[in-house]
Amino acid sequence: MLYLLPTPLGNLRDITLRTLEVLSVADVILCEDTRIAKKLLMLLSRDAFIATNFPNINEQKPIFCLHSHNEKTFLQDEVFAKLQIDLQNQTVIYMSDAGMPCISDPGTKLIEYARDRGIRYDALPGGSAVVLAYAMSGMDGDGFIFGGFLPHKREERRKCLMEFFERLDMDKKIRVVFYESPHRILDALKDVAFVDSQCQVFAIKEMTKLNQKFFQGRVDRVLEELGSQNIQGEWVLVLKPQERSKEVLGLSEIRQMDIPPKIKAKLIAKISNEDVKTIYQEIINGK
Repeated sequence: MLYLLPTPLGNLRDITLRTLEVLSVADVILCEDTRIAKKLLMLLSRDAFIATNFPNINEQKPIFCLHSHNEKTFLQDEVFAKLQIDLQNQTVIYMSDAGMPCISDPGTKLIEYARDRGIRYDALPGGSAVVLAYAMSGMDGDGFIFGGFLPHKREERRKCLMEFFERLDMDKKIRVVFYESPHRILDALKDVAFVDSQCQVFAIKEMTKLNQKFFQGRVDRVLEELGSQNIQGEWVLVLKPQERSKEVLGLSEIRQMDIPPKIKAKLIAKISNEDVKTIYQEIINGK
């Protein structure tokens, strides 16, 4: 049988008893990165409680790397046969580097492979950064939508944010959650400000770790505060766009309107507080 196991986001003590039970009896380990998986098992085995109750936790067993770059070639019957992995009769586990598999992490292709062959599988509950960040944000609402990692390029990122914000159900208070890297966190927040200057932001990094830190407030204030902070670490953004009536045009609608570029640039500049000449040039250049 195949099990998808959640692993701690940072703090080792967040691992569940069920995860420890399955780890201790696993015949084969599939993981996103064998180095990280081996280090996790080694650290777990040093815990007095775990060592006493799950003595086989770090027992040597076959361990293989399965990630987004090799899953197409790995997930084939002949590969499993060659590696002597029997998903039907062995206890095979899959775990990503941190958090829940399949949530902006590999795992979905493995489930498809198992389901297509009638192989039993299960996913154990556990920590997920998107859920924890939404809970910690304290933003009252009717729920959230998760957008995974934001696009790398500015124009694509702005378009993504616009589409998420403008398609929210106006009758419900829905928040938007994204993951972001330390290399792009400032640029991402600048683009949030471009799309919605009144957007409320909860930004948290290094969740459950010693260096966990979060910032909250209007996007411009969060940006200003981050300018003097160490921004290294993985980030989660919870966004609360400003409420608008159904009659109000958004940036996306204005950009698609068949009106002269100068008028379009002035309208966009008015909403976004950006330089009208820069926006006009972008429109002319087809961006």
